[in-house]
Amino acid sequence: TNVAIETMTVSGSHSAMPIAQLAGNVSVLTAADISRSQATFVADLLVQFAGVDISTNGGVGQFAELRLRGSETNHILVLIDGIAVNDQSQGGLVDLAHLSTQSIARIELYRGPQSALWGDGAVGGVLNITTVDGGDVDTSTHSLKLGVGQQATQQIQYQHQARFDKGHYGVTVSHVSTDGQNISTVPGNIEKDGYDNTSIHSKLSYQINAKHELNATVHYVDYKTAFDATDFVTTGLPIDANNVSYGQQQSAKLQWLFTPNQSHWSLNSSANIHRNVVDNESDGELSSLTDATTRTISSIAQLDYSTQSLTRQYHVGVELDETDFEQRGPIDFGDPNQSQQISSQSVFADAVLSLTKNAFLNASLRYTDNSEFDAATDYRLGANWRATEAITWFASIGQGSKHPTFTERFGFYAGSFIGNPDLQPEKATTYEVGMRFAHQGFSSQLNVFSAQLEDEINGFVYDAATGGFTADNIAGESERDGLEWELSWSSAALNLNASYSYLDATQGEGDSRSVELRRARHNGSVNASYAWSDKVSTYLSGSYVGSKFDQFFPPWPQASQIVPMRPYWLVNANVSIAITPKVTLSAKVDNVFNHQYQDIVGYRGLERKALVTLAYKW
Repeated sequence: TNVAIETMTVSGSHSAMPIAQLAGNVSVLTAADISRSQATFVADLLVQFAGVDISTNGGVGQFAELRLRGSETNHILVLIDGIAVNDQSQGGLVDLAHLSTQSIARIELYRGPQSALWGDGAVGGVLNITTVDGGDVDTSTHSLKLGVGQQATQQIQYQHQARFDKGHYGVTVSHVSTDGQNISTVPGNIEKDGYDNTSIHSKLSYQINAKHELNATVHYVDYKTAFDATDFVTTGLPIDANNVSYGQQQSAKLQWLFTPNQSHWSLNSSANIHRNVVDNESDGELSSLTDATTRTISSIAQLDYSTQSLTRQYHVGVELDETDFEQRGPIDFGDPNQSQQISSQSVFADAVLSLTKNAFLNASLRYTDNSEFDAATDYRLGANWRATEAITWFASIGQGSKHPTFTERFGFYAGSFIGNPDLQPEKATTYEVGMRFAHQGFSSQLNVFSAQLEDEINGFVYDAATGGFTADNIAGESERDGLEWELSWSSAALNLNASYSYLDATQGEGDSRSVELRRARHNGSVNASYAWSDKVSTYLSGSYVGSKFDQFFPPWPQASQIVPMRPYWLVNANVSIAITPKVTLSAKVDNVFNHQYQDIVGYRGLERKALVTLAYKW
């Protein structure tokens, strides 16, 4: 993980900016970092970031949810090439299990409320992912990777990048399949839950002339996941079942950049569409289907009055969003079938200003009007002071918001879960102070934060009037306080990274106040890569997940129970050998010591798995 390197550029505003000007906490993984790790999915990479909690329902392809700084899983906005890919039909969260690393050139993780900059849902932070686009190649490159491993795992990936007279492009096609593993901890359950994933990512940049540039992006993911059912009669735990989830994620974006000659302003306009479809079947019959399509149009004007020594950069923009939502399922005790729509309009502005040569101010503000709920105003204000050549201090305050989900607003089964049209947006206010240090290959970042979440939505409230359940805003605040620390050190042969985070997350009022579930108090990681020669390199990583709590629902009429989850270490290792300048052989082992662990009650964690990969570049 590269942290706080002064020459690094990040997307901390609506234009790329040097990290030295960013008044906030950001972690970055470059293409080299991702390549060294040999990780297949993004969830495998994020565990090395401070403040990250990832919970999975077992093995490869099973549901993987991200919590950042103790936030809710739908309080993280995930952007892929500027397209928000949160699944509005699944409560606005992102299932990281299906997000492959094969096409990724860069990952940036911004912590704290970012709604003022990036929009609804960025309450806990933003995961910003950039895919390959051919901009880093001189002419044309091709690569082909073939991998085989335990659990009948097969991987294939083809990537092509090229540059031409007026632009560049990149295309990645990948496929992963595995028989999977048994994810149930109930004795006698041995069924393996397999997984298939086919992903296509492509980007094109075309320079029409000195003033006009067009960029096009297309992403497509098709997956199939076998999963267990819940035994509501005997154990209350997952058991073997003939359940399959079929999913598709489709994204497209067209962007126009207008940069007048010798002018202080430019215009960035785009239109994009993102669709998530999840079709769940049991014994070959439809059990539920959700389908959400979001269309977004935005236009951002940049005003740049910077000089050689001082930054004066402003952005003003508008954004229009419209989401169509469908639910389908069998009509038994109620009717889940419905089609709904929510739209919103936002106006926003942000600025990056030099107060002096070594002091910077970041400010952003957004107003969002929603068709179904009250309007929301989000803001963020931060200051960044470079005390010496090596040390930078920063501090910020911000508020982010998350509008209620479709299910919370419109309900699901009639007479069972009732939608609540009077819900208020959830709001989080965060205070943060930190320090970055960078000197001669060594960098470190340390910060503390305090966040208060207001109007948190409880999606399991009994409605006495109807005898069903509904959603409602909770009185009081959820409080999340913590500390995050990351460091990295690099030399000609060695890259070393480490992180640690502490979190105190509680919710409720008075005697009913409790620790929030599925959030470890202590998390940590360490990883190191070493080049033994120009042909042989190794990579070793260890991630620690501290003790936390989960909620177990035993069969009726027993009451639910709060269950402690044991802490654990996971160790991964790999080696790469360059057989020729064009051919590389790699071997990777996940969970080297085959540690038995659970993130969620009843779900067996990822077992030890070895994978061998042959890569050819030309």
